[in-house]
Amino acid sequence: MRESVPLYKQLKSELLEKILSGEWPPGEQIPSEAELASMYDVSRTTVRQAVGDLVTSGFIVRRQGKGTFVAEVDHPATSTTLYGFAEELRAAGLPVDVRVDVIEMRTCPEDIARWLRMTRSKQVLYIERTAYVEDMAYFHERSYLVPPYQVSSRMTPDPKMYDSIYGFFEQNGVRINSGSQTISAELADEEDCARFGLTPPAAVLCIERITRDESGAPVEYSLVRYPSDRYQLRVHLLRHPR
Repeated sequence: MRESVPLYKQLKSELLEKILSGEWPPGEQIPSEAELASMYDVSRTTVRQAVGDLVTSGFIVRRQGKGTFVAEVDHPATSTTLYGFAEELRAAGLPVDVRVDVIEMRTCPEDIARWLRMTRSKQVLYIERTAYVEDMAYFHERSYLVPPYQVSSRMTPDPKMYDSIYGFFEQNGVRINSGSQTISAELADEEDCARFGLTPPAAVLCIERITRDESGAPVEYSLVRYPSDRYQLRVHLLRHPR
C-alpha cells in the first residue's frame, strides 16, 4: 500500500473495487473485521474506519447479529437536498467568491477511477477551487469530473464556467440527480494553515463526495477541506415507525 495515503483510505478503495467490479455482489456478506485485517495485514481499527466510511456512503450495510453486507440499493443512509459546496454558502446568504486555481485534463488516478467506475487510463477534467467569503478562505476543493463529450473534445478554459460545478454539468446537458459523501476530521497540514490562516494544532473537516447523474452513473469525485469552525451540516431527520 502507498505510504502517502492513509491506510484506511487505501483499504476502502480496495473494498470498493470488489463491490463495483461485482466480485462482491449486492446482498453478499463481506468478511468480518478480523478476516479483513488478516487478509490485508492491517489493524482492526483501520478496517473499522474503512468499513465505516463505506457504510456511511451507502455501499454496505450492517445487520445486527448477522454481519455486514453489500447494499442492495446504492443510496445514502440519510437523505437531504443536494447542493454544491458554493451553493450551500450562497443559500445561507453569504457572499461567495469562487476562485479557480487549476483547470486541466489529466489521466484519472487509479483510486479516483474506482469511485468514478472508469479505467484509469481515461482523461478526466481536474479542477481546483477555493471559495472566499469577504476575502476569508472558506473551503478548498479538488474535483475530478467525467467530462461531457463536447467539453472533453474542446475544453473551455474560462474559469467562470466552473463557478458552480453542478451548473457547469447542467449547462452541458448532464442532469445531476444524487450524491453520497463522507465527512471526517483531520489535523490541518501546512497547506491548510497557510490557506485558511490557522494556527496549529487545528482541525479541518474533510468531505469526500461522489455525485451521480440521473442514470445513476458517477460524474464527479470531489475532496473538500473546510476549517472546522466554518462548516455546519444540518440534516432533517424522520423516525419511521417499525
